Amino acid sequence: MVTRLLALALLLVAVRLPAGELPGRKVGDTAADFTLKNAAGQDVALKALLKQGKVALVFYRSADWCPFCRRQLQDLQKNLKEIEAAGVQLIGVSYDAPATSAAAAAKLGLTFPMLSDPGSKTIEAYGILNHDATGRAAGVPHPVVFILDQKGTVRAKLARDGYRERPESAEIIAAVKSVM
Repeated sequence: MVTRLLALALLLVAVRLPAGELPGRKVGDTAADFTLKNAAGQDVALKALLKQGKVALVFYRSADWCPFCRRQLQDLQKNLKEIEAAGVQLIGVSYDAPATSAAAAAKLGLTFPMLSDPGSKTIEAYGILNHDATGRAAGVPHPVVFILDQKGTVRAKLARDGYRERPESAEIIAAVKSVM
């Protein structure tokens, strides 16, 4: 019964978008600059990250309550060395508070930076705020991965129609290699 209720709740916040109408910044656009807190509560600026190299921004709904996000984050962690070897820094972004991100990182064994956007201003700036999400899901992004070059230009955008399926590590690696 609890499983059915959880599944129903997840369906209520789902948004199915017609193919070709995925939200957000497009390839060739300039990435929105931001400064967000990491899981330790320290400020992290996109400009500083870009000075270190190319960036893969992975926007996810919540590492706390979203099983699809947790699965994606664990896949990314499992393949982190290969992602970094492709020449990109992996950065997670969600509306989770820093303490929530820290707890999830500890529980899931995540070592890459998880940045917090609790007011969803950065999520909104990237054009991926899920306006149909309500309740505890209000403020979540549509799950999207943006690959940025060192100038902050979007070189690739990876997304799925819906929230259950996510770009996998191999797809991120292939995108980085093909556009950089």
